[in-house]
Amino acid sequence: MSDTSDVPSFGDKVRYQVDRFLSWSPMARFVGLFALSLILVMTNAFLAFLVMPKPTEEGAEPFDFFEAMWWATGRVADAGTMGDDSGTLVRAVAILTTLCGVGVVALLIGLVSSTIGDKIEDLRKGKSPVIDEDHTLILGYGEKVFAILRELREANSNQKFASIVILSPTEKEEVENAVRERMGDLGPTRVVVRQGSPSSVHDLKKVGAGRAKSIIIINEDKADDGDEAASDLEAIKALLALRRVNGALSKNHAVVEIADSGRRAVIEQLGAGGVEVVAMAETLSRMMVQTARQNGLAAVYRDLLTYEGSEFYFKNFPELAGTSFGDAQWKMKDAVVCGVRTVSGKGIASCIINPSDEYVLGDRDELLVIAEDDDSFSLTADHQPVVPEAFRGADPIQRKPERLLVCGTSPKLGDMLKEFDNYVLPGSEAWLMPGQEMEAFSEFIKEQVGSLKNLRLKHVEGDPTSPDALRKVISPDFAVAMVVADTDSDAEEADAKTVITVLLLRDMFRALGDRKPRIISEILDLRTKDLLETDYGADFVVSSEMTSMLLAQVSERRELNAVFADLFDSDGNEVYLKRAACYTVLAHTTNWLSVQKVARDRREVAIGYLKFGKTPIINPSQTEDLVFAAEDRVIVLAEDDSEAAGDQRGGELSQPPVVVKTEQQPAISERTPAAGRSALLPPEPTTPEARAISAGPRVGGPSTMPRPPLPPGNKK
Repeated sequence: MSDTSDVPSFGDKVRYQVDRFLSWSPMARFVGLFALSLILVMTNAFLAFLVMPKPTEEGAEPFDFFEAMWWATGRVADAGTMGDDSGTLVRAVAILTTLCGVGVVALLIGLVSSTIGDKIEDLRKGKSPVIDEDHTLILGYGEKVFAILRELREANSNQKFASIVILSPTEKEEVENAVRERMGDLGPTRVVVRQGSPSSVHDLKKVGAGRAKSIIIINEDKADDGDEAASDLEAIKALLALRRVNGALSKNHAVVEIADSGRRAVIEQLGAGGVEVVAMAETLSRMMVQTARQNGLAAVYRDLLTYEGSEFYFKNFPELAGTSFGDAQWKMKDAVVCGVRTVSGKGIASCIINPSDEYVLGDRDELLVIAEDDDSFSLTADHQPVVPEAFRGADPIQRKPERLLVCGTSPKLGDMLKEFDNYVLPGSEAWLMPGQEMEAFSEFIKEQVGSLKNLRLKHVEGDPTSPDALRKVISPDFAVAMVVADTDSDAEEADAKTVITVLLLRDMFRALGDRKPRIISEILDLRTKDLLETDYGADFVVSSEMTSMLLAQVSERRELNAVFADLFDSDGNEVYLKRAACYTVLAHTTNWLSVQKVARDRREVAIGYLKFGKTPIINPSQTEDLVFAAEDRVIVLAEDDSEAAGDQRGGELSQPPVVVKTEQQPAISERTPAAGRSALLPPEPTTPEARAISAGPRVGGPSTMPRPPLPPGNKK
């Protein structure tokens, strides 16, 4: 005999179909309630038709079934209508009909309340569609989002209305609360948050990806598992989903942040012309090298990347067709003309930074300018700058090889060393204190760096967070000390190590007086910078801040991606801070246009200046009169760092660096590697100095100072 215990009954099948119908949508619930009400009304109408007495008066209308339907409907909708009923059976049917009506009304109230609650829950979870147009869509959520919002808020400050939509798997309430607490008043910019997957076609359509002005795909932090490939793959999945959204990547463009620059070609191919790729690891490596070699350059880059102050703009001036670049730059009011963007007959665009004065502009060419806003400059000037007769240029200087100190390790360190090799003179040295064993670090150097033509590498044993280890490298012979952050570890842990190393270096460098090396450090979290910025020091490169500002700039004007890529590369034109004596007579009043004229005669573009101990000034007033001192610098776009005619390059470094002993420093024996011995091999072991435990290094502070006696009442 077969077992039928698991076979659903007819009632189970009916209940299952009813459950499916009611769970389909809120509208199905209302349809079901209407059907139930209709069945109850018809049932009670039939009972009323059976028990209702026949009319006895002549001319009275008969009580047919349709009259019974009206009778039942009135009692279902309003219980008070049964007061005029007479007869036991009629009153019983009226009571039953009224009870059915109470049940229907109760179901209706519950259904309406549940539907409204579900809708509010959907709104809370960010499941409702976005109908905005020309908005900026951010895919992903992390610390970078807040810096992007700050930049876009400033960029939209001159508009009446602007919107930014954030789509991420993070709960909507969490994102909204964080934006509200950390951003405050956003002015005319409205932030809309939706919860969903950036790689879901449905979710992308929900946030209007095809109607957006631009799309920013954030490379989310994967430091916990150290898998950079996973974050890049998420970006590729988001691009694949965007290709299936009508209008996305064709009517707008996407800015994609990737960790591995080797995937650039694949992502650009997926984007089919609608993608701008920002390889931030590569970009930050180049930025760190350039800022390490020039004091104050990090602040200049921050000013160029942020929307506060002056930034880059492209604009076409058809009336300049046939005019040379040398003449066009003096017609511009309240802006610095830096380059030209050309479009060939095939529609291929290219940007030329710092072209020659003889370059003739076409009717489709766009000028690249640095201005305060996109509507703050015009062709209403006719400047005629004059170079002072007393100006003879700066005295030549001797440029020698450089010695660099690198503390810490990073996946970008290999790219940094190779980039340094492109800038420094032959014979320059990089002393590396990664805090790793020699054998493991040598393998990293072989894989990531290989052979270098100008830079020699030297390994220094020790932990860069240890005072004893740092005392080995406290020397005025280092041009700069660079502290890099390990992006493979947790951001807070990496920043903590950076802070310790920077504070120790600052304290020990004080013994060197005016000959102390500069310190350039990489910080992952913007909030960590506030712990260091008020002290003596140098520059900071905040990875998340620089990344966010660049992403915001390219999202607003995609053409700027090529501009910044050129500026950060060692080939072509870069940003240099050169001696003011190369452009004007020191201690004499000079006009800013005169400084620009001298720069153009040198085939450079002067974009601002940096007074000693002050913040950079980008795009100064064209009528401003200035007095420069020997320590001041002029910020220019140039092909190299040459300053004065007759500058000499080359020479030899002092071997070894003179180590200055700090307080309670153990004796250090400096030895140069033997002939034929690799610079990366550890030095020959030395016998450490024997000392008591109490003789160890102490950090001066409140805990080491003599304490006053306690008041008599507090003694125990």
